[in-house]
Amino acid sequence: VNPVALKRLNINTAQFNQLSAIPYLSNKQINAIIQYRKQHGNYNEPADLKKIVILNQQTIDKIVPYISF
Repeated sequence: VNPVALKRLNINTAQFNQLSAIPYLSNKQINAIIQYRKQHGNYNEPADLKKIVILNQQTIDKIVPYISF
């Protein structure tokens, strides 16, 4: 994948329907990302996503080219 051609989404402001455009994420994972953000505040780096139990490192690595902070 050419990272320059990707339109990155800000994971701190994106809504469910926007995050659903990212491949590799299930609806359950998207809900977890949004709920964690509501409860704990904004994400600052990819390592913050490790705090979400249903996201493993492999999934995080796959979605990093699609998101910004």
